[in-house]
Amino acid sequence: MRAINSLDLERLAHCIAEDGIESVEDAVGSVVWRARVAGVCGSAVDVLGDSSQPPVARQRAFGLIAGRLA
Repeated sequence: MRAINSLDLERLAHCIAEDGIESVEDAVGSVVWRARVAGVCGSAVDVLGDSSQPPVARQRAFGLIAGRLA
């Protein structure tokens, strides 16, 4: 897998905003994996990776994680 960069995260954020987080589950899974590999821990990673959580909570978690990965 190639490294994730801030442009990738920005593009994903736009997709989430336009089509909903459910539309990009594979990419979200990659972000969760990369966050864990990078040592980002905490409930935000768990919330983002849990498709049963409310979409708004997952979107907020994505924002937090993207900020740490960028």
